[in-house]
Amino acid sequence: MLKNYLKIALRNLLRHKGYSFINVVGLAIGMACCILILLWVRDELSYDAFHPESDRIYRVVQEQRFSGSVQQVAVVAAPVAPALANDFPEVEIAVRIRPRPHLVSFGEKK
Repeated sequence: MLKNYLKIALRNLLRHKGYSFINVVGLAIGMACCILILLWVRDELSYDAFHPESDRIYRVVQEQRFSGSVQQVAVVAAPVAPALANDFPEVEIAVRIRPRPHLVSFGEKK
């Protein structure tokens, strides 16, 4: 039964080459996009997962509007972290991060 189905499918692929090419290419592009989206979601969900209690880590972002477009950046004013810790009792620890373009190395590791 399966052998018969494969014969019919192969015969139709060879008979309708243009139509089959479009279908196979469309299927390949769809599968590639699906795999890329799944990899991106997996990466986003694993971010900061090595921390203990990683589900309780939050990041404050600021929305900046430039000529009608909205951008979210993780750079906020320096007093925000202490103000959050003082004003909201739910905040246990608040830290400020300032990105630097320096390379940190230890022994042979960079």
